[in-house]
Amino acid sequence: MPASIVCPKCDRKYTIEEYEKDKFCKECDTLLSVEAGENKGTWRDLFPYEPYQPQIEFIEDVINTVTKGGVLIAEACNGFGKTIGSLSCLLPTGKQIVYATRTHEQVRQVLLELETINKKSGKKYTAVNLASRGFLCINQDCRELPSNEATEMCHVLRKSGECPYTHEIDQAPSRLPAILGRKELVDEGKKRKICPYFLARRMAKEAKVIVAPYPYIFNPRIRMMTGLDLEKKILILDEGHNIDQVGQDILSDTLTERNLSAAIEEMKLIGKSPRYLNRLGEHLLRTTSDKPKLVQPRKLEEDFEKALKVGIDTFIEGHAQLVESIRAKKLQGGNPPISYLNGVLEYFELIQTSQKNKYVGLYTKNYFGAPVIEYRCLDPSLAVEPIVQLADGVLIMSGTLSPIATFAEIIGQQNAQQKVYDPIQKSDKIKMTIDTGVSTAYKERTDQMSSKIGRALEADLKNVKSGALIFFTQRAYMGRCIERWTKQGIIKTRNGLTYLGGKRFFREGRDARQNRDIVSTYKMAAVSGGAVLCCVFRGRNSEGSNFPGDQARGIFLVGVPYANYGDPLVKAQIQYFDREKRGLGNKWYTMDAFRAANQSLGRGIRSKDDWCHYYLFDRRYYQQRNLLSKWAMGDGVKRRASRERKQASFKKFSDDTIIEL
Repeated sequence: MPASIVCPKCDRKYTIEEYEKDKFCKECDTLLSVEAGENKGTWRDLFPYEPYQPQIEFIEDVINTVTKGGVLIAEACNGFGKTIGSLSCLLPTGKQIVYATRTHEQVRQVLLELETINKKSGKKYTAVNLASRGFLCINQDCRELPSNEATEMCHVLRKSGECPYTHEIDQAPSRLPAILGRKELVDEGKKRKICPYFLARRMAKEAKVIVAPYPYIFNPRIRMMTGLDLEKKILILDEGHNIDQVGQDILSDTLTERNLSAAIEEMKLIGKSPRYLNRLGEHLLRTTSDKPKLVQPRKLEEDFEKALKVGIDTFIEGHAQLVESIRAKKLQGGNPPISYLNGVLEYFELIQTSQKNKYVGLYTKNYFGAPVIEYRCLDPSLAVEPIVQLADGVLIMSGTLSPIATFAEIIGQQNAQQKVYDPIQKSDKIKMTIDTGVSTAYKERTDQMSSKIGRALEADLKNVKSGALIFFTQRAYMGRCIERWTKQGIIKTRNGLTYLGGKRFFREGRDARQNRDIVSTYKMAAVSGGAVLCCVFRGRNSEGSNFPGDQARGIFLVGVPYANYGDPLVKAQIQYFDREKRGLGNKWYTMDAFRAANQSLGRGIRSKDDWCHYYLFDRRYYQQRNLLSKWAMGDGVKRRASRERKQASFKKFSDDTIIEL
C-alpha cells in the first residue's frame, strides 16, 4: 500500500490512517481506493481539444524535460494553447504546480483553463489564487488604505483580535469550490467569516495548482512570509519574457527624498534626533543634479558613510530598534503603524548584503523631478537561478522570447532546453512587409523621413480592413509625426473628426482611465467602419492589451524600439553583460528592442483563427529579421523600398515591392 492515497477526482491526498477511517473524500465524496489513487491517466485524458501537431510537440517536450526536473524555455504564438497544454500534461504527475504570471486577468484565464480541463475529464483538480492582502481583503478598515499601510493595519487588527474575519485556519474548510479565484475566496470568506487572504494561504498547502503573481515567486521574503515553498513543485513562468526585468526590479531599491522626510518625522514623533537622516537628506540634495550619474557600489558606500559620519552598520544597528517604537506610537495615535524608517534601513541592508560586482548606484531624479539614489541589480540570474534550483522542473513560456538563445543566456539558463514552435494559425493569412526605404535611426530622423513614412503608411492603411494599430518608438516622436502629418494633410479633419488613411484616428491616453476610454471607443469604431490607434512601444497598449479579430487587422511598427543609449543605466547594463561575456551587452541591447517589437506585433493575433497584416517601417528590421518571432512572419517576409513621391502616384505603390521569401 502506498504512503498516501489521492482522490481520483479532486487529487486531495490522504494518509493511510485517514483512508482506513473514512474511505470517502472529504471534499467531493468520491470513493477512495488504492488503485484509483495510483491511476493518473495521460494528458490526452485532460486536453479538451483535438491537438495540432505543434501542440503535441510542445506537450511531449514538457513531459520529457519539465517532469524530469529540467528547464524548458518555450516560445509559441498567442492562441497556441500553452496554458491548457502545459496543465494537461503536468497535472497527471501528481506534483503540485505553481503557476506564475503577471496580471489579474492572466490569473483568471489560467483558472478558466483548469475549469475547462475539469469539465472535460470529469475530475476535480483544485486551484487557488495566491494574491496580496489588498486584492483579497474584505475588511473595510484596511481596504481603503494604501497598500503598505493596509498591511500594517491588518497586522494590528489581527493581533488585537479586532478583525471580524478568522485568520487562523488550521484545518481546510470542507465543501469549498474546487477552483478558488478572487470571487470564490471573497464569497467564501464573507459566508464563513474567514479572511480570504489567509484562506488562500491555507488552501495553497494542498491545492493542485497555485496561481500567483511574480513577486510571490521571485521575492524570497514574500515566499517565506506566505509559506510558499517551491521545493518538490513544478514551476510554470508564464509571460516569461518579463522575468529578467521583474527579477532585477525585485532585487533593486531606491532611496527617495519622500521616504527620508517621512522617516525624519517618525523620529521626531518618538522624541529621537533625526540627525543621521538629516545628513542623508542633505547628501541626497547635494549630490543629485539634472544629469544622472552612475556610481560603483563601493563608492556609493563611501559616499553614504562620509555623509553619515559613521559606518552603515552602525547606522542600521542604532536605528533598527526604533522601528517598533514608531509603529506603537502611530498605533496609539490611531494611525496605520507603517514605518518609513524601516524602508530606509532595508535599502542600506541591501547595499550591505548584495553582490556588489552585480549592482550599480545611480544619482538621478524621478518622474516628478525629486532627487533619488537608485541601487540597481544588473544580473537577472540572481533572481532566476535560485528559484530554478528550488523547483522540481521549470517551464518558462511566452509568445515573445526571440531571440531565445540570447534570452536564455541573459537569465543564466543557457543550458536549458530551448524551443520555438510552429504557429497553429494559417500562415497564408498572416502577412509581413518590411519597408527598407525608411529608417528612424537618430541621424535619419528628419522631417522628410517622417513625411515619407506618413505617406507610405497612409497608402497601406487603405488596404487594411477594420482596425489598425501604429506603434512609435517614443511618445515625443509620435507627437512630432502626428503634428507633421496633420500639417501635410496626411491626417485629415472632417466634421470635427480626424482621419488617417480613411479611418477614424485615435491616440492612446496618457493615464490608465483616459486610455481605457479611448481604446473602448477605438474598438467600436474599428469593427463598425475602420479606425487607427497610435501607441508607443512598451506602453499601455503594447503588452497585456488584446485586439482580437477586426479590432486589429493591421499593425504598423514605426522604428525599432531600442532603449535610449544615452541612459546611464542602459550603458551600465551593456557594460555589465560585456564583462560577463564579450559581445553579450550588444546582444542584450538588440534583444530588448526586438522583444518590445514582437510584443507589439502580438496584439493582433489572439487565437488560432485570428490573423493580421504587419508593416514594419525601418530597414533594420530586415537586416535582423531572424530576431522577429516566427509566428509573425506568416508565409514569408516581403521587402520593399518606399520612394519619396507625390500622393497622387500611390496607386502604383505596390509596383516597387520586392518579394523575398
